[in-house]
Amino acid sequence: MTEKLINWFKADAPEFDKVPKKPGIYIISTRQSNHEYEVKYVGQAASLYDRVNEHWSKKEKNKELKQHIAEKFLMKFNYALIESQAERDGMELYLYNYYQPQLNKDKPSGKTVISCTVPSVSKHH
Repeated sequence: MTEKLINWFKADAPEFDKVPKKPGIYIISTRQSNHEYEVKYVGQAASLYDRVNEHWSKKEKNKELKQHIAEKFLMKFNYALIESQAERDGMELYLYNYYQPQLNKDKPSGKTVISCTVPSVSKHH
């Protein structure tokens, strides 16, 4: 499997203004007691801006993620701009398998794994 090189960008909470209203994949990580960031959730969105602000708001439906973000507060939002829905599906599945994030409720629905570069964030232990 060839690894697709993608550019990752980062936005730290609560400054999500620079996240574009474009489609892509994303990783949410939170600061741990050892001051390192650990991946807690992976996803994709048609509008990364809308999605990160939804995660950070009272509208967040994932109660565990909402509680974790509220408790830890220091959240990083790493994202990559990916236009193709099929590529987003495959990369989200790859990120899910790679990080095994504890706060994703369900496995992503992608059918084909698309290997991609990942940002420098610790895997869940």
